[in-house]
Amino acid sequence: MSSVPELLAPAGDMLSLKAAVENGADAVYLGVKKLSARAYASNFSLDELEQVIDYAHLRGVKVYITVNTLIKDAEFAEAAETLQSIAAYGADAVIVQDIGLLSFLREFLPELPVHASTQMTVHNTESVRLLEDVGVKRIVLARELPLEAIRSIHDNTHAELEIFIHGALCICYSGQCLLSSIIGGRSGNRGYCAQPCRKQYALMKNGKEVDVKGNFLLSPKDLNTAEILPQIIEAGVSSLKIEGRMKRPEYVAGVVSIYRQLLDRYAADPTRYFVSEEELRTLEQLFNRGFTHAYLSGKPRIELMDHDMPHNRGVLVGTVIGHSGGGCVSLKLSGSLNVGDGIGFSSEGTGENVTRMFYESRPITSAGKGMIVDLLLSNPVSAGTQVYRTSDSSLIKSMERSFTSQMPVRKVPVRLKLTAVKGKNLEMSLEDHNNNVVRMVSEYIVQPSQKNPTTEKDMEKQLLKLGNTVFYPVSLEILSDPDIFVPIRELNNIRNSAVQEMEKIRIIKWKRIFEDFIFSLPSYLEDNTGTPFLSVSVNTLDGLLCAADEGAGVIYYGDENFRSHTKATLKEAHDITCRTGCRIYLTTPSIVWDKEMDELHLLIREALGIGFHGVLVGNLGVLRVVQQLGCNFIIDYPLNVFNNRSCSFFHRAGSEAVTLSPELAMGQVSSLSRYGNVECVVHGNLKLMDIESCIVGSLLGGKNDACCMPCRDNTFAIKDEKGFEFPLLMDEHCRTHIFNSRELCLLDDVTSFVKAGVFRFRIEARYMDAQKVRLVVAAYKKSIGQCISKQAISYISCRDISGKYTKGHYFRGVL
Repeated sequence: MSSVPELLAPAGDMLSLKAAVENGADAVYLGVKKLSARAYASNFSLDELEQVIDYAHLRGVKVYITVNTLIKDAEFAEAAETLQSIAAYGADAVIVQDIGLLSFLREFLPELPVHASTQMTVHNTESVRLLEDVGVKRIVLARELPLEAIRSIHDNTHAELEIFIHGALCICYSGQCLLSSIIGGRSGNRGYCAQPCRKQYALMKNGKEVDVKGNFLLSPKDLNTAEILPQIIEAGVSSLKIEGRMKRPEYVAGVVSIYRQLLDRYAADPTRYFVSEEELRTLEQLFNRGFTHAYLSGKPRIELMDHDMPHNRGVLVGTVIGHSGGGCVSLKLSGSLNVGDGIGFSSEGTGENVTRMFYESRPITSAGKGMIVDLLLSNPVSAGTQVYRTSDSSLIKSMERSFTSQMPVRKVPVRLKLTAVKGKNLEMSLEDHNNNVVRMVSEYIVQPSQKNPTTEKDMEKQLLKLGNTVFYPVSLEILSDPDIFVPIRELNNIRNSAVQEMEKIRIIKWKRIFEDFIFSLPSYLEDNTGTPFLSVSVNTLDGLLCAADEGAGVIYYGDENFRSHTKATLKEAHDITCRTGCRIYLTTPSIVWDKEMDELHLLIREALGIGFHGVLVGNLGVLRVVQQLGCNFIIDYPLNVFNNRSCSFFHRAGSEAVTLSPELAMGQVSSLSRYGNVECVVHGNLKLMDIESCIVGSLLGGKNDACCMPCRDNTFAIKDEKGFEFPLLMDEHCRTHIFNSRELCLLDDVTSFVKAGVFRFRIEARYMDAQKVRLVVAAYKKSIGQCISKQAISYISCRDISGKYTKGHYFRGVL
């Protein structure tokens, strides 16, 4: 038998937990109310959590608790108490996004293993090494990585690696999406994603709408890796994760059972691995938006997306061929259909349940392929419409039985041994496959038989009655004298006592005992004062010159297209800042794959050698690189600094300053400013998404493998249903970056930031023309000067420099 990775299943509620366990999951992941990236799942209260963990541990299933959201300072004390309870109850690990929460856990609860969530955007080897260094046991890698990159990370690191193998995909790198919060105040980083990627958009090219196939331009298909499971296993991952905490328990049961079968099949003989048509069909029927391998088999183009519909497609079962009167439509079946099934229609985008079905005017409950049936529908459907079965009632019932039966399917193997010797106490031992051993000694003294002796067969019959317990016997050894008498009730009693004691051992061994700790905040700066100044992010020499001329204190130079910045351009950029007296830092991208890291590393060395003051760090991998170089650095906002412990973590790591998350409200900014130098983005088009694939290329790049590069010499945007246009940037790595439709402008609120203790004001001027850079920097420079001198305010307003603008979340916050 070959070893296989852990099968990790979602559990949004108790029924889903049972569905996962009974159908073969090795581990489950679940959320606690208020601390989960799936805030709309049922999740579990703390009162329920201990019972849930005990239920799983009794059956040999691990439990990982998702605490994978960004934590506000006001929530930290409650989160700390919750985490102590989670640890005490025996959770096998917590899954964490917030770097501050990670720091807290390593300091106060080191016994509780930590897994880094996919929300941490871990996508390169250096990121994994940094997290290893701070005590993370397992990394949930970004969904965008191909198997080649995963295998390389495995070969060059020590942490366990986990990847998603089935379920819904995010179009954006997890942890880098601000679209939901910007549009409606519901933060994906806080568990409240409104799924704007499943909405309709129009593609705009050079200001004009382009006719493309479909309107759901950001909606990816669902991940299905059944057919490439051997390659995934051979890449060295430790855990295979099924997405779906928002899915119904029958879905969890079905998907888990199939992947359990596939893993067992591989383990039995990797050379004879296969996936049957029935298994593929079942996965398709359970839920699908169309299936894809996503990025695992290489960078996809059109095959990643489903631009036609963002919801469950189901399985094609027939076509409407006409109407038969009485509100019925005639349907020619290409598959089976039952009363109680859910159906959807290709053209109308609607669906309903099959309540009545007729064949040759007779009511029927089921029909097969090739039959022409009449369905009574509540909404009219036109001829030629394809009909899809979105819910298979018989499949649902079958899956439901797998986790609602009174007789559990998931059982623990045990070995039993009974000793019955005349004149001695009856003894029994029970040993499970984890080497837990129970030895019970009865008060009953084994008696010689007076009439009807108790035979070994009699004893075996009683001892093997494990029935509705979670145990099943794999062996039974009986050591007994001949001609003895043991009452049936004594055999039952010692068996039941041994079972109960084994249940306790299997549960209690995971519990932890802690001394109460006093939660405290990190120490903050006694003197939180300074002189306000401007940091300006640019990606052209013209923009840099304008920003420097108008009084920028710091320049961040560069962008995602770092290959275009040669040693010559870096030197020219440095020379400009030397003449004007401002400091210059090299900007690094939020996404840097291993194959790009060497080039970036060289660029950083060249910039530092020329005289750049330091580096603006956009991801954890680059942070480790600059730490090893020993250079100055500043933390950029993609690293999601959301609380004082995050600030403290990065300052202890050596950062000069940290750029705060743009999802913070002003009160939170004021609190965090006490924990070291903080910077706030106050102006510019915020980047809302990093997407590994090229959105434009998938629509206009042609069907061949080689894209015709429509992004060259054209500008693109996507327009939502309200008419807002979000600019798109395609970089040199064919990634797509989506920017906000409205320019962020806090020009009118400089004084509020200064009062909040902020002295570093960031203008995001990349992709802004040079004269606009000059205008904006000059306006903020004047506003800051008036704030310092306490002169009357007389400057141009946000409306003057930005037209339609937004103040972001600073005065409203996010959920």
